[in-house]
Order: sequence, then structure tokens, then C-alpha cells
Amino acid sequence: YCMTKSYVAVTFMSLVDEGRASLEDRLDKYLPAFANMYVKGPNGKRARAKCPILLKHLLSHSSGIDYAPDPGVEIEDDGMAAYQALQKAAQRGSVRTLKEFVHRLSKLPLSCHPGCGYYYGYSLDVLAHVVEVIMGKRLDECLRERLFDPLGMHDTIWAVPDAQLHRLAAIYGNATTWGHLYGGTKGQTPVTTKNGLIRFDGNRIEDSHWREGQQCAVLSGGGFMGYLYGGLVSTVADTAKFVKMLVDNGLAPSGHRILKERTLALMEVDRLKPSWGSGRACYIGNKGVFREGNEYGMGGAACTYWSIDRADGVATVWFTQNVDFPEYEDMVGVDGSKADLWKVMHETVLKGRKAASGKRPGGARSGAAAKRVRGH
Repeated sequence: YCMTKSYVAVTFMSLVDEGRASLEDRLDKYLPAFANMYVKGPNGKRARAKCPILLKHLLSHSSGIDYAPDPGVEIEDDGMAAYQALQKAAQRGSVRTLKEFVHRLSKLPLSCHPGCGYYYGYSLDVLAHVVEVIMGKRLDECLRERLFDPLGMHDTIWAVPDAQLHRLAAIYGNATTWGHLYGGTKGQTPVTTKNGLIRFDGNRIEDSHWREGQQCAVLSGGGFMGYLYGGLVSTVADTAKFVKMLVDNGLAPSGHRILKERTLALMEVDRLKPSWGSGRACYIGNKGVFREGNEYGMGGAACTYWSIDRADGVATVWFTQNVDFPEYEDMVGVDGSKADLWKVMHETVLKGRKAASGKRPGGARSGAAAKRVRGH
């Protein structure tokens, strides 16, 4: 899912390191179809965008490019309907490439003027195609060459071959979300676990849209073409390799440099304006969304996350495979001080490191990775 965005962001910034692109570049320098964008307004009216989309707007989700509405969300205007239609076209295979998907996206209205608001959406899909254009290769080749091979992330792929299908963990959620996804499908009945979770990605592992031959044809740089489609498949171990590279300031274990240290520091700075009311975010993910303080990280729809807190020297990788992972602290009869699993895990790892080293860990740019829960 959306953890894919982090890999695209790092790959793009490695090109910036080499002078092959700039954060201040206009998007239409690489994709001319985005030269004359419109912003949706009231009563179906559209206004020409006040300024061009810059590549830095894509990284910070301030381009105005939106997402299709989630299942069950009421369609309020033609813009939402158009985004939904494009996503469904990718799901059913009538849009087959990232290039075609992004070109069609260029015809849709923006939800705000570029640089004037935060809309979490297909911006990283667009940036992924920019990477394809710069490198002259498909996105899967770009990520493998720039990131996955140097880090030894050989289990991070777009689709799982049958020989490895037994390793693909199921995705679960609640009955309400399942109903939005499958409620109108004839003959479809939910497969429910003993604790009430319902499997989402087909009733059998063979039904999954992450099975090789059944995957979404569009290599989604944003990692999301709906709850059942798109994005990379990975493991906790592979994700920990990526996080360890970030902890080590852009350096792979082999000594190969993925990113310059100053580039990574630039990526970790909060990029959102307080007036936008969307918390904090940086070029590689979100800041302060999992726990207060210096932590930043990125998550996916199935509640898979990674995070780094440089001040405490703690990094975490957390895969739950539950798109409706509950907010336990809001449940009646649950001790809120003990229910924040993210905070509890963070503090446990920190205490363990402190006990092992005999002193408080940390440093402005140091840390370690902690693995947690088996993922798909």
C-alpha cells in the first residue's frame, strides 16, 4: 500500500542528488500534459490554477492532486466522480500503465491551487512517472536499481509468484468496510476469523490481487488503487533494511550511498503550513502522527508502518494487516495509558536499548531498527 510512497520519494531524491532534477522544477518540464491545470470550485465551476505544480508539491501532497473517495463515501461533485472512474479503470485493467494513468490524471481538476493546501492523493504516482521519464525505465526497474538491489530488499515486489504465495499474509478488516467492498458482489460471502476479523483480499490466498498474474497492471508509485489493488508487497525484514538505511543517514550496509546525508535531512523537515490543518508531514512521510515528539514515518492502508525518532534513537517497523485497526484508547473499559500500542512499543524498545548500553541512547542522527509483527 502507501508505504510504497517512501521508496519512490527516496528514489526521486537520489536523482536530485545527481543534479538530474530539482525540487523547484515545474512538473510540466517532464510531463507537458500538466501545463494548464484547473482547480475545481463550487457548483461544478473550474478556475485555472494560479501557479504551476512543482516537483516539491508532489512530495508534500500540496499539488492539489486528490485521491478517489473511499468505498461508501458519497460522491459530492463531478471531480470526485472522475477520480473514482479513473481508479476503477485501473482496477479492471482498462488502464494498463503508470504513464497512461498519470496522463488521464492530468485531465482531472485539482482540489486546491498548487502549494496552497494539503490533499493526500495520487501525487506520488505522478512523481513515480517523473522518475520513469528521467531514468527511461519502468518504475519497477527504477526502484530495483536505485534502492532494492543495493539494500538487498529481494522480497519487496509488485506481485507474488505462486511458489511464494504461501508467504503472503491475508488482509483483514471489519464488516462495514467489507460490505462497502463486496456488498454488491453476487455470491460473495465473508470469511470471518474467530475474533471477528474478515478477510479482504479474497476468500483464499489464490484470489489475492497481489498474486502474480492478477495484480494491478498500473505500477502505483503511491501504492494505492483501492483497498484491493496496487502498491508493493514486502516483509518486515526488508522494510527494516530500508529504515536502517535512513537511520544510517542514507548509507547502505555495503557502504553504497543511497542518499546524501544533507538530502535526507532536507527530506525530514516538516513541509506543511499550520493553517492547512493537516498535522505535519515531510518529503518522506508524516511527522508526529504516531506519537508526539521527533518521530516521523510512513504507513499503509493495512496499518503497516515504519517510523524513526532520531532524538531517542529508536526506529520501528509495525505490520498489522488490519485496515480497520481499532483505536484501543477510545474503547470503553480500556486503560488509555496502556492501550496506545505504538507508544508502549516505542518506550519498550527505548528502555531495552538503554539497559543494553547502560546509558541513554540517541544523538541527533543515530538510531536502531526494531522489528515487530510478521507482515505480507
